[in-house]
Amino acid sequence: MNIILRHFLRLLLIFLFQFLLLKQIDLSFQNFNYIHILVYPLFILLLPLNLSKYLYLVLAFIVGLIVDIFYHSPGVHAAALVLMAFVQPIILKVIEPREGYSKDSSPTMHKMGLSWLFIYTSLSLFIHHFVYFSIEAFSFIYFFEIILRTIFSFIVSLIVIMLSHFIFRPKI
Repeated sequence: MNIILRHFLRLLLIFLFQFLLLKQIDLSFQNFNYIHILVYPLFILLLPLNLSKYLYLVLAFIVGLIVDIFYHSPGVHAAALVLMAFVQPIILKVIEPREGYSKDSSPTMHKMGLSWLFIYTSLSLFIHHFVYFSIEAFSFIYFFEIILRTIFSFIVSLIVIMLSHFIFRPKI
């Protein structure tokens, strides 16, 4: 199957999972409303490492805008996802293996290993969530709430994303 078609189908499945299932789940308990499961950054995280930086940013913007449409948020998801995509080359440089990345590297457990994938996903997802909740609050008056939402949502989202790696085992 064509690699572009595979990535498009992956995006479609991630969108269906995010919008039809995860958006409907309410994990709030009385005044505890700090858990929001956001797995759509997985699409950007699974793109091949040799992709152009500009293409990463454009795809992140488009995916973020689509999520914004479904969540009725004015550019919040797009901004967080674009910043995550912008910082991604720095993260990749920091966690680069000694032998470097091969020409056809893709960030999957199959190619890079579990520990590398966990660190890569954790750093990227934490940045995404912190930026998302900071922009959503739009004020550092709510710093404590931003931190709580970032931490709790990050943990739950990371668990769901890592489980998806174990269940689906993407190879590209």
